[in-house]
Amino acid sequence: MESNDQNQATIETTGLELGFWDRLINIFTNPRKTFESLDRQPSWLVPVIIMVCITILSTQLLFPMLIDKQLEMIRNNPNISTEQLQAIEQQLTENVNTQRVITLISQIIFIPLVFYFLLVFIFYFIGTVILGGDASYKKVLSVFAWSTFILALSVIITFPLAMIKNSMSISLSPALLLPDDSIDTTIYAFLANFNIFTIWFLAVFATGFAVIYRFSLTKAYITIGLLWCIWIAISTAFSGFFSRFGM
Repeated sequence: MESNDQNQATIETTGLELGFWDRLINIFTNPRKTFESLDRQPSWLVPVIIMVCITILSTQLLFPMLIDKQLEMIRNNPNISTEQLQAIEQQLTENVNTQRVITLISQIIFIPLVFYFLLVFIFYFIGTVILGGDASYKKVLSVFAWSTFILALSVIITFPLAMIKNSMSISLSPALLLPDDSIDTTIYAFLANFNIFTIWFLAVFATGFAVIYRFSLTKAYITIGLLWCIWIAISTAFSGFFSRFGM
C-alpha cells in the first residue's frame, strides 16, 4: 500500500502519467499498463464520446441498408396484406429523415445510459458486493470505457465490408460459415456471440477488472466468462423475438 502511494506521489510530481495516446496504444498492445494508469487516474468521458460518435456515424452511413432490411422482413411476413405492405413501404420511404433523427437521438441516449452506465453498474455490483472487492464505480466505468476501443476497431473493420457486400450481416465469428438464409436462426445467433473482437474485448476488460479490484486474473476471467455465458444463453433464447425488430 505504501509502495502504491509512493508511486502515485512520484507520478503526480513528475507528470509521467500516461496520456490519451499512450493509453490508447497500450489498450491494444499492453492493456495492463493502461489499466494500471486508470487505477491511479480514472477517466472515461473521452472514450465514451468517441464510441458514441463511431456508432452514430456507421449507423447513419448504413441507414439505407437498415431500411432495406426492415422492408425485406415486412415483405416476408405472410400476415401482411398487399395493401398494408404498400402503405408501410410508402410510410418508411417518406419518413426516412425522421427515422434517421430518431435513431440518432436514441443512440445518443441509449449508448451512454444503458451500454455504459447500467452495464457497468452490474459489473461494479458483482465486483464490490458479491466478490467483496474494493474499487470505485468510476474506475470500473473507466476500465470498461477504454476496453470498448476494441469494439470500436471491430466497427471500423466491418464497416467497409458491409459497404462492399451491401449487407448488414457481417460477422467475424463462426456464424460467417453459415449460409445467408440462416441469419434469423438460433444457431446463427449462438455462433455470432463468438466474434473474435468480442472475445478480445472481454479478455481485455477482465484484465482491467483484475487490476482495479486486485483480483487474480483467473478470478476475473472466470467472473467475466460466466457473465458472458449467461448473456449467450439469454440472447440465443430470445433471438427469434429480437429478429422481428431487426436486432
